[in-house]
Amino acid sequence: MRKKEKLGKRIIHSLDIDEFALPRDTLEMRGTNELTVREVGRFLHYSESEIRLSLREYILKISGENLYCSTFLAGVVRVNGEIKNLEIEKRERGCKNEQKAKQKG
Repeated sequence: MRKKEKLGKRIIHSLDIDEFALPRDTLEMRGTNELTVREVGRFLHYSESEIRLSLREYILKISGENLYCSTFLAGVVRVNGEIKNLEIEKRERGCKNEQKAKQKG
Protein backbone atom coordinates (compact mmCIF):
# COMPACT_ATOMS: atom_id res chain seq x y z
CA MET A 1 0.00 0.00 0.00
CA ARG A 2 2.84 2.41 0.76
CA LYS A 3 4.34 2.01 -2.71
CA LYS A 4 0.98 2.86 -4.28
CA GLU A 5 0.65 5.98 -2.13
CA LYS A 6 4.20 7.11 -2.87
CA LEU A 7 3.70 6.58 -6.61
CA GLY A 8 0.47 8.59 -6.53
CA LYS A 9 2.19 11.47 -4.73
CA ARG A 10 5.08 11.39 -7.20
CA ILE A 11 2.67 11.54 -10.14
CA ILE A 12 0.74 14.46 -8.65
CA HIS A 13 4.00 16.26 -7.87
CA SER A 14 5.35 15.69 -11.40
CA LEU A 15 2.11 17.08 -12.88
CA ASP A 16 2.52 20.15 -10.65
CA ILE A 17 -0.95 20.07 -9.10
CA ASP A 18 -2.03 20.28 -5.48
CA GLU A 19 -2.27 16.78 -4.03
CA PHE A 20 -5.58 17.69 -2.39
CA ALA A 21 -7.13 19.08 -5.57
CA LEU A 22 -8.10 15.67 -6.94
CA PRO A 23 -10.17 13.26 -4.85
CA ARG A 24 -8.27 10.21 -3.69
CA ASP A 25 -7.96 7.48 -6.29
CA THR A 26 -9.27 9.61 -9.17
CA LEU A 27 -6.79 8.10 -11.66
CA GLU A 28 -5.84 4.44 -11.81
CA MET A 29 -3.62 3.18 -14.60
CA ARG A 30 -2.87 -0.46 -15.36
CA GLY A 31 0.07 -0.77 -17.70
CA THR A 32 -0.18 1.44 -20.77
CA ASN A 33 -3.45 0.00 -22.05
CA GLU A 34 -6.04 0.79 -19.37
CA LEU A 35 -6.91 3.93 -17.42
CA THR A 36 -9.80 4.33 -14.99
CA VAL A 37 -10.88 7.87 -14.14
CA ARG A 38 -13.37 8.72 -11.41
CA GLU A 39 -15.24 11.98 -10.76
CA VAL A 40 -15.74 12.63 -14.50
CA GLY A 41 -18.25 15.34 -15.31
CA ARG A 42 -18.40 14.83 -19.06
CA PHE A 43 -16.51 14.20 -22.29
CA LEU A 44 -15.10 17.29 -23.98
CA HIS A 45 -13.57 15.43 -26.93
CA TYR A 46 -13.63 11.80 -28.07
CA SER A 47 -11.62 10.24 -30.90
CA GLU A 48 -9.31 7.25 -31.43
CA SER A 49 -6.25 9.44 -30.82
CA GLU A 50 -7.45 11.80 -28.05
CA ILE A 51 -10.00 11.84 -25.25
CA ARG A 52 -10.53 14.92 -23.06
CA LEU A 53 -12.52 14.64 -19.85
CA SER A 54 -13.86 17.35 -17.57
CA LEU A 55 -13.04 16.73 -13.91
CA ARG A 56 -13.91 18.98 -10.95
CA GLU A 57 -11.23 21.62 -11.42
CA TYR A 58 -9.19 20.08 -14.21
CA ILE A 59 -9.33 18.83 -17.76
CA LEU A 60 -7.65 15.49 -18.38
CA LYS A 61 -6.29 14.92 -21.89
CA ILE A 62 -5.48 11.32 -22.83
CA SER A 63 -3.49 10.82 -26.04
CA GLY A 64 -2.62 7.60 -27.82
CA GLU A 65 -3.76 5.19 -30.49
CA ASN A 66 -6.92 3.12 -30.85
CA LEU A 67 -8.42 4.73 -27.73
CA TYR A 68 -11.96 3.83 -26.72
CA CYS A 69 -14.11 3.92 -23.60
CA SER A 70 -15.18 0.52 -22.39
CA THR A 71 -17.08 1.95 -19.38
CA PHE A 72 -18.92 5.16 -18.59
CA LEU A 73 -21.15 4.80 -15.57
CA ALA A 74 -21.87 7.14 -12.65
CA GLY A 75 -18.85 9.36 -13.29
CA VAL A 76 -16.42 6.48 -13.84
CA VAL A 77 -14.72 6.19 -17.23
CA ARG A 78 -12.43 3.37 -18.32
CA VAL A 79 -10.24 4.15 -21.31
CA ASN A 80 -8.54 1.35 -23.23
CA GLY A 81 -6.05 1.44 -26.08
CA GLU A 82 -2.39 2.37 -26.43
CA ILE A 83 -2.12 5.28 -23.97
CA LYS A 84 0.94 7.38 -24.75
CA ASN A 85 0.41 10.61 -22.82
CA LEU A 86 -1.66 12.14 -20.01
CA GLU A 87 -2.00 15.89 -19.51
CA ILE A 88 -3.84 17.70 -16.75
CA GLU A 89 -4.65 21.37 -17.04
CA LYS A 90 -6.44 23.69 -14.65
CA ARG A 91 -9.97 24.32 -15.82
CA GLU A 92 -11.12 27.92 -15.91
CA ARG A 93 -14.75 28.79 -15.50
CA GLY A 94 -16.35 29.36 -18.86
CA CYS A 95 -13.29 28.14 -20.78
CA LYS A 96 -13.62 27.84 -24.56
CA ASN A 97 -13.33 24.02 -24.54
CA GLU A 98 -16.39 23.68 -22.31
CA GLN A 99 -18.35 26.30 -24.26
CA LYS A 100 -17.64 24.43 -27.51
CA ALA A 101 -18.67 21.13 -25.89
CA LYS A 102 -21.97 22.68 -24.75
CA GLN A 103 -22.67 23.98 -28.25
CA LYS A 104 -21.98 20.57 -29.84
CA GLY A 105 -23.80 18.56 -27.13
